[in-house]
Order: sequence, then structure tokens, then C-alpha cells
Amino acid sequence: MKAKLGQNFLADPSVLAFEAKAAGVKGKSVLEIGAGDGRLTEKLLSEGAGHITAIEIDPKLAKQLRMKFSARLNSRVRVLEQDFLSFSQDRKYNVIMGNIPYYITSPILFKISKMDFDIAILCIQKEVAERMLAPAGTSGYGRLSVSTQLVFETELLASVGREAFSPRPRVDSCIISLRKTGFSLSEQEEKAIGSLFSHKKKSLKNAVVDARQGLFGSSDKKSALAIAQTLKYSERKVFTLTPKEALEAAKQLGVANGN
Repeated sequence: MKAKLGQNFLADPSVLAFEAKAAGVKGKSVLEIGAGDGRLTEKLLSEGAGHITAIEIDPKLAKQLRMKFSARLNSRVRVLEQDFLSFSQDRKYNVIMGNIPYYITSPILFKISKMDFDIAILCIQKEVAERMLAPAGTSGYGRLSVSTQLVFETELLASVGREAFSPRPRVDSCIISLRKTGFSLSEQEEKAIGSLFSHKKKSLKNAVVDARQGLFGSSDKKSALAIAQTLKYSERKVFTLTPKEALEAAKQLGVANGN
């Protein structure tokens, strides 16, 4: 395990088997994020995956993967030694799999949202999964909730205790499935939503003033308040806005400075 790369290997055979079965990979093309020691890769092959592209950033682990699957390289397994965030999709993948490092979950989700796939099965930190699924008006509801619920249909498949990993992390995990809704957020919309929700307990009109200043360096309160007043829910707290309402507000925030 390379601590600097955030890798805690999922080691419980029953959990690995559950993940592989949940994906329904028989005869399908699979992209595996952070293949690590290849335990999930093995399960995917045993479930009949047609072809697996295994991405691994750690050179030593990538070398071990090539050795481990040398008999099936090219025909059923391709190992890419690189950072997933810099990966350029070269084909459609039916399934995306991965046990996601906790510290980089949000960038990975944003990357996946731009990719062409049918279903993603991911093991992520339990707290992150709860925030992704949190309804409007609850304490866990925020930028991640809004972005996820706009872009993905998300389902919680199973809880995974920390004892299933080696080395054992300090938090529990969840296995989730993601299917794209067909809607895509631009980077500017993502940024604007994040800026609004950094003031999520304020009224929308006050959050817009602060968010504009953070996004554009604008201190033009009068203009920002005028924009906020055009929204019928300008007096509501930001964290009570539904994902669609939050997106509408974010778009207004961007338009405010010609973006």
C-alpha cells in the first residue's frame, strides 16, 4: 500500500465477489480505476468480463499487474500505468469499476460524469455516499449532493466495514451504482454551485453576493442583489434548494458576470 497514493486494498473475498457480480460484467468491456493488487480484476475475469482496462498510477503495482495477468494481456486485460484523472477515453466502456481513494472522490466523480458508459460500480467512503444521496434541507446536503443528483441516478448497494480493507482505514465504506441521467454540468456550473454552497446556511440573495465575490472578485453588491431578487426563492436558505433550483441559481450567478 502506498499511503501517499491513498490506497487501501479491498481484501475481503466476499465483498470483491459482490462488487463483480453487481456489475454484471459477462462479455462486457470494463474500465477499472486503481486496480492495485489485482484482486478485483481477478473477480471480474472470473465473472466473464470480456475485456478489462486496468488503470494503476503506482509503477510497482502496474508492473505486478502485468506479471500477474501476463497470460491474458492484450486478449482480455490491458494495464495502463497512469493517473485516471489524466486518462483519455479511447472507447466506450460498458462498466466502470473502482475502489476509490477517499481524498480524490469528487474529482473522480466529475471525470466519470464526462465519460461514455452504462453503469459504474464504486466503493467509496460511507460519509461521501451519504452526502451524495442526502435530500435537500438536510445537514449533509451540499455541492456534492446537487452535482451527483443532477448527473447520476445513484443507488446504495451495500455497506462495507473498514475491516474489509488492508491496511484498515479509519472509516467505513459503501458500494454504490451510478447511471448517467443524460444531463451534464459544465465546469463553470460546478464551480458556481460549489461557491453557492460554501454559504449554504445563508439566504440565496446573501449567498449570491458572497459567491460572486469569490468567483469573480466582484464587490458590486447592488448588482448581485438585483440578480438574487429575480429568483422567486431568493429568501430561502441555499441548502433548502432542490438540485434543479440550485442549478438555476448557479446559472444566474454565472450570467451575472458574462459567463
